This record gives sequence, structure tokens and C-alpha cells, in this order.
Amino acid sequence: MINRSVWGGLLAAFALAGCGGGSSGDEAAAPPPVKPPSTVVTGAEGLWTGRTPDALNVQAVHLENGETWSVLSALDGTIVAFSQGNIQASAPDQITGTGRYFNVVDQASVALRRIDPVSYFGRFSVRDSVQITAPNELKYAGTYDVLYEQPAAITEVVGTYVGSAIGNQVRIPQITLSITTGGLVSTNSYAGCSVRGTLVSRASGRNVFDLPLTFNGSACPVGNGVVINQVVIYNPATRLISLMGQSAKKDETYIYVGQRS
Repeated sequence: MINRSVWGGLLAAFALAGCGGGSSGDEAAAPPPVKPPSTVVTGAEGLWTGRTPDALNVQAVHLENGETWSVLSALDGTIVAFSQGNIQASAPDQITGTGRYFNVVDQASVALRRIDPVSYFGRFSVRDSVQITAPNELKYAGTYDVLYEQPAAITEVVGTYVGSAIGNQVRIPQITLSITTGGLVSTNSYAGCSVRGTLVSRASGRNVFDLPLTFNGSACPVGNGVVINQVVIYNPATRLISLMGQSAKKDETYIYVGQRS
């Protein structure tokens, strides 16, 4: 059962622009310009935006190591589910994968939590389109966002964000997240819980950050002392940020979507 209570209408769009510079003549040498990553996108890697047959919007990221995250939302922006897994190419234009599908519930409906194992298959065209089908009747067709290939910049994300979080599938509204110089991430929105971490640009050079986020306290949305390994994507055009992650044991999850104020 999918619960569709309103989650504030926030869903990150996945894009990031790059920048560059240079020098000439007798001027002091300037740092070399920022360049796109030297490796090209292959397979189904990338940021994908699509829709299911029953009109749910899908935002998905398929990373260079095969890890994939997908967030499903209703037309009003309500997050209804997310999934995490791994994919691999089974033929030049075909992919297969396995993962888990998480139903998102309200605090009052904890008994409705579900985590369903899924296997899926599909077709893709590199840097163009993807179609995914799973036995639980989840299907979506997505298009590629070329801005995935631009390098992520921590200076772009410094600021204060207001949004909603999902800790172990339970919604928590009005969470304020702060990112300071150097990519330090924290929130004071959970009484009795310290949340700290530092953003790191992925070695792949893609438009994605890594964020080991540590939760300490008895009132945290996940267990005391748990580290959630987040995948983070920011869109400077809409000023939206998205965090998606799970613990090393994959038994706890945390998702956050917020807008910079």
C-alpha cells in the first residue's frame, strides 16, 4: 500500500553547471580551468527523469559503480516511495538489476512500512533514454540529463536549506539543514539528536557528492550512532538539494529534500 500524504512538494532536479578561466601574456599563471571528467559516460550511468504509466514522476541516478537510487513522487510532489539497488549491462543495450523498494509512510502509519525486494530489467541508449520494468509492476521511461557530466562544486551548495526528511520510511517535515564552508553538513532540527557530516566530491568527477552523515542521540530519525552514507545532488537553478542514503548494513535509510533559503 502506498501512502500519499503531502510531503511539501519538494523534489530535487538534478543539474549542475561548470565554470573555467585562464591567463595569457606576462600575467601570473592562473589555476587551470575546471574541466569535465576525462572518462565518458557508458552504459545506463547518469541522471534520469521520467514517469510511470500511473503518472508518478521518477528521478533516478545510476552511478558509475552500478549503484542506483530512484525517488517516486505524485504530481503534487508528494514522495510516495524510493528504491535502491544495483544495475549492470547484460547486453549492449540491455540492463538487469536487483534492489529494494521502500514504501513511504506517515508517523501515524508505521505499521504500513514495507520493504520489497525487486529485480528488474530494461533497455537503454547511452546518454539518451532508459526504460525499466520490475515484477512489482513498477515501470518507468526516463531521459538523460547531460549536466550529470559536469563536476560537482562544494562552493555551490553552501547555505541553509528547509525541507522534509524521511527517516526509515517515516516522514518528518520542516527540517533545516546547514552546509558551511568546506562542505560541513549539520541540522539542529532534531531535539536530542546531533547530525554531522562532510560533503566529498566523488572521484568519478560527476555531478554527485558523497556524504557520510552521522546521527548521535536517542531521538534521531535513525539509530543512535548510525552512519548513513548519502548520495547528494544539487541543482543551482532551483536551489534544491537531495540526499539519499542507507547504512553500511542497509538496515536504515535517510532521505532529505530541501530548498536553499
